[in-house]
Amino acid sequence: MKIYLPRTTVGIAPLILTVSAYFTLALNWAFFRNSYAVFGHEPGGLVFLVSLGSLLFAVTVLLLSLVCVRYLTKPVLVAFLLVAACGNYFMYRYNIIVDTTMLSNIRETDGVEVSDLLTPALLLQVILLGVLPAALVLSARISYPSFAREHWQRVKLACFSILLALASIEPFTAYYSSFFREHKALRYYTNPLTPVYSVSRVVGGWLASDGDHTLQIVGKDAHLPETDQDRELVILVVGEALRSDHFGLNGYSRNTTPYLEREAVFSFPRAFSCGTATAYSVPCMFSLAGRSSFDIDEAKDQENLLDVLRHAGVNVLWRDNNSDSKGVATRVAFQNFRSDANNPTCDTECRDVGMLSGLDDFIVEHPEGDVVIVLHQMGNHGPAYFKRFPEEFAVFEPYCHSNRLETCSDQEIVNAYDNAVRYTDYFLGKAIEFLKGYDDRFETALLYVSDHGESLGERGIYLHGLPYYLAPDSQRHIASALWLGNRFEADRDIVKANTSREVSHDNYFHTVLGLLEIQTAVYQPELDLLRPLGMQ
Repeated sequence: MKIYLPRTTVGIAPLILTVSAYFTLALNWAFFRNSYAVFGHEPGGLVFLVSLGSLLFAVTVLLLSLVCVRYLTKPVLVAFLLVAACGNYFMYRYNIIVDTTMLSNIRETDGVEVSDLLTPALLLQVILLGVLPAALVLSARISYPSFAREHWQRVKLACFSILLALASIEPFTAYYSSFFREHKALRYYTNPLTPVYSVSRVVGGWLASDGDHTLQIVGKDAHLPETDQDRELVILVVGEALRSDHFGLNGYSRNTTPYLEREAVFSFPRAFSCGTATAYSVPCMFSLAGRSSFDIDEAKDQENLLDVLRHAGVNVLWRDNNSDSKGVATRVAFQNFRSDANNPTCDTECRDVGMLSGLDDFIVEHPEGDVVIVLHQMGNHGPAYFKRFPEEFAVFEPYCHSNRLETCSDQEIVNAYDNAVRYTDYFLGKAIEFLKGYDDRFETALLYVSDHGESLGERGIYLHGLPYYLAPDSQRHIASALWLGNRFEADRDIVKANTSREVSHDNYFHTVLGLLEIQTAVYQPELDLLRPLGMQ
């Protein structure tokens, strides 16, 4: 069966106007929904929304008039349509923003995690709203005028769009003052403007990279003091998407941490992340730079916390049950536990607790020096929360059994998420149990810190990854806890006092150095959770 598409002859200018109108009316569901929530109930608000649509149309026309140059017109429009169709689905369904951080996170996400996001609804929308319009564009015959006439048409289109934009804004200056100053987040939902801008920045970053990078050494002077005669065995658990207010130790109404409740665990209920996505937060956690000065591109050319540990002679192992280490573990021993080739505890997916298997062998193989083991969890990675725990941990019922969160009630989503938190609690309990077996030979400790939080439908927002200054607390306020073994020498009263203070990923680098008693010029004791915070 052959499908014949109409072969219409059209000029570049009419085509740009038609496609711009299509973008505005058919692929901006999230933008208009969120704008209506802010302005729709105000006097004259509905008319202002029409003005917003007119402004968005004008800006889209201006953009396309600049980039649709002669024979590039079809490829550009097809690419924009496909990007916009995908962006429309995720922005509307999860209320996320397709910015550079989100694109980096997607680029570094593996196939298993991508499959959690692929749904029949996504495929249907991309086909109906992206592929079919793109096919119509490809089938159209474009009449190309002379270069001089094409240039003049482009000037007229640009002038038209600018005049339309001014006409749209002028009657509603008070509304637009609020729109641009108080509701900046709304403009990030404009489609295809935000996705295209973000893609161009990411691609531009790749092209600007010349591949000639010199690694900046950090903490080369790191060493252990001669007075440190006891070996340390420390497990660093890098959590995934666990928000503070669903962590039972922090006073959550549900007991999501029954295993940790039995242990002498210090929880930090006022802990905040460096970013809102794994690809940003994990490198930031292990970087010497604090959140205010951290740069994801610069971090790739700088040594991190694990390198400082190596300089001090510490034996380091990274085990990963997430996508990967995001570049943090490139210079230390790395083991992938996403496969049953290494992970003995796999059913519907490989479980975090499997990362504890065989750790004794690593310790035996390193009879001298301190040992640090990093365990990177799958944790509470969404949207398929139901996959993140075995059935026996389904304490909260009914829970969402789908990665299509729109098919579940808010309570079912929360129930699935909380069941996954209980499995993280079980995993942490097992890790502590493992460490207790070495209490007679090591000073043992476990530090758990989540990379970011998670939105569960509050204000219509799901998952994570919003720009930090726009993200709700649910994406930035994280779970964090510390357990110290019986022989671990530390002033527990100081640690307990620090649990009432606001802490962040900025404390991570220096707390780990403090746990291992490593001396180096880059260590900042005022950020070490084992010492009075803010005091040198």
